[in-house]
Amino acid sequence: MDRRFKFAVVLVLGFGPLAACTPDTPETQFGWGVNDRVSSTRTTRSAPAPQPQRQATAKTYIFDEGGNYAVPAPKPRPAYTPAAKPVSYGTDYSGRFAWPANGRVIATFGSASDGQRNDGINIALPAGAPIRAAAGGTVTYSGDELKNYGNLLLIKHSDGYVTAYAHAEQLLVPRGAVVSKGQVIGYAGHTGDVSTSQLHFEIRRGTTPVNPGSYLTQRNS
Repeated sequence: MDRRFKFAVVLVLGFGPLAACTPDTPETQFGWGVNDRVSSTRTTRSAPAPQPQRQATAKTYIFDEGGNYAVPAPKPRPAYTPAAKPVSYGTDYSGRFAWPANGRVIATFGSASDGQRNDGINIALPAGAPIRAAAGGTVTYSGDELKNYGNLLLIKHSDGYVTAYAHAEQLLVPRGAVVSKGQVIGYAGHTGDVSTSQLHFEIRRGTTPVNPGSYLTQRNS
């Protein structure tokens, strides 16, 4: 069955009840059909701390041998060092994400000959192989509510990007955790609708799936 059709069924069946209970918290902002909104703790504003009073500093006057006031030479200022500019990928996003696992790609992005569509790529992996975060970010979902995907992990990155890691045998990080690029976040398996051990990996910009091949670093092999 087309994965996009499965998402639509999940959204239709699941969105209504949740929306009625929590009108200010949409079921998902990424089109996954799961609640991937990380709650934030509301803090109360406290009164500003009193500022310490400025103490007067004694001025030192320098006189020469004739009793005339001599202006002291100014102290040299430290050399200015410009801050490093942040990395900008512009319209070229190649290399923005690292490969989440080392394995052979067995299903590519896009439409297949049988009419189905793959919103990501599938990588063949031995059971128990480590799965790594493709980039640093915040875990917005960690669970198995989408049965076709088995154990699924979603990580939100900067600029509205989201990466997905499905069919894992074990997930190591909970929802709300902050992970770094290359950190092991789970171990490969064949949970969900697959019969062999593999990783289904997606990159989405907002709610739109993009071709991971245009965003991943180049591999040596």
